[in-house]
Amino acid sequence: MKEKAPGAWLTLNTSYYPAPIGNPLALLDDSYMLLERAHGIVQLMRDALQLSPCVDTRSLTLALKAVETLMEMSAGSAEAAHVRFVEIGDGWNTSH
Repeated sequence: MKEKAPGAWLTLNTSYYPAPIGNPLALLDDSYMLLERAHGIVQLMRDALQLSPCVDTRSLTLALKAVETLMEMSAGSAEAAHVRFVEIGDGWNTSH
């Protein structure tokens, strides 16, 4: 049995299913951070594939699934932020 490492490897301002009272700007920050992590995985995969003539298809499949999951989480966070911006209108912008 594999044991999970202690502590979070990724800290978000909200959970995968955003709470109804979260700040839309924090959700956008989460979305951007998730896309950065997905990009990092893609870069690691590219570098590994360039260095090794052998491709471990199981590892490649798991890495691609991780990228897919991070992108889905990012899209969900951005969508929730959009909905909240629409709900609160111009009230979020304190420069007015």
